[in-house]
Amino acid sequence: MRAREPFASLKGSAIAAYASDAGAALAVRAAASEARRARLQAELAIKARADFLANMNHELRTPLNAIIGFATMLRDPSSYGLADDQRSAYAEYILQSADLLLAHINTLLEAADLDGGAVSLDAETVDLHETLERAVAAARIAAKAAGVVIDLRPAEGAVVGWGDARRIAQAVDHVLKTAIKLSSPGARVLARAVVADGGWAEISVRDHSEGLSREAIERALEAFGEVHRGLDRSFAGPGIGYAIAKTFIEIQGGRFAIKSRIGQGTLVQILIPPPRALDNRAKTQSDAAADAAHPADLRRTG
Repeated sequence: MRAREPFASLKGSAIAAYASDAGAALAVRAAASEARRARLQAELAIKARADFLANMNHELRTPLNAIIGFATMLRDPSSYGLADDQRSAYAEYILQSADLLLAHINTLLEAADLDGGAVSLDAETVDLHETLERAVAAARIAAKAAGVVIDLRPAEGAVVGWGDARRIAQAVDHVLKTAIKLSSPGARVLARAVVADGGWAEISVRDHSEGLSREAIERALEAFGEVHRGLDRSFAGPGIGYAIAKTFIEIQGGRFAIKSRIGQGTLVQILIPPPRALDNRAKTQSDAAADAAHPADLRRTG
C-alpha cells in the first residue's frame, strides 16, 4: 500500500496562493509608487506655474509703472522743468516699455493657449525671409533698449515653406527676443533665412551670449521651468520663449533645434517643410528614380 502524502494535494495550491498574494502586493506597491510619482509631478507643475505667474506679475508691473511715470511727467512738463531732449527721451522710454509690456501679455496668452490645447493652424505657402524681416523690424525696439545690434543677412533667392504664417512669426519673434535677452550690451545677433537640405526653409538666429549648458537648454524647452532671480535680469535664463517657439514649430510639422556652447553663444534653427507643390514634385522625382532603378517591378502584374 502506497504511503499517503498529506501535503501533496496542498503543494500546488499553496504555491499558487503565495504567488497570487505576492503579485497582488507588488501591484499595490507599484500603483502606490506611480500615484506618488504622479502627485509629485503635479505638485511640481503647480509650483512652476505659480512661480511663473508670480514672476510675470513683476514683469507686467515694471513696464506699466514706467509708462505711467513718464507719461505723467510728459503731461505736466512745466511742473518737472523738462527740456526738449528730455521729453523726446521719455517718449522713447514709454514706447520701449509699451513694447515690452505687449510682449509679456502676448507670451501669457500664447502660454495659456498651448496649455489649454487651443492652438489653431492655417497652413499656406510662407516666405520665410519676409517673415524674418518683419520679426527683426519688430524686435529692434527691444534690441535698442538692450544695446544689442541685430544683423539681418540677405537671402540668396526665395526661401519659402509650408505652414501657419502667424505661428511661424510668433516663434521667430520669441527666438529673436530671447537672443536679445541673453546678449550683453554691445553684442550682435545674426539672423538669416536660407534653403536647407531637402528644400526645407530654415531661419537661424545666432547670438554671442555666454551660451547655455545642456541642462539649461532642457529647462528652457519646458514651459514655466524658469525661476526668477531678482531685478538684475527678468529671468535666470531664456524664460519660456524657446518652449513656446518649439511648440509652435513642431505642431505644424517643422523642426526646432538649439545648439550652444558655454562661452560661444547659442544657435537656434527653425526648419519649415517645403510647400506642398515642391514637396510633391520632389516625391514624384524620387518615385521616378526608384522606378528607373527597379524596372522589373513595373512589369509585375500579380
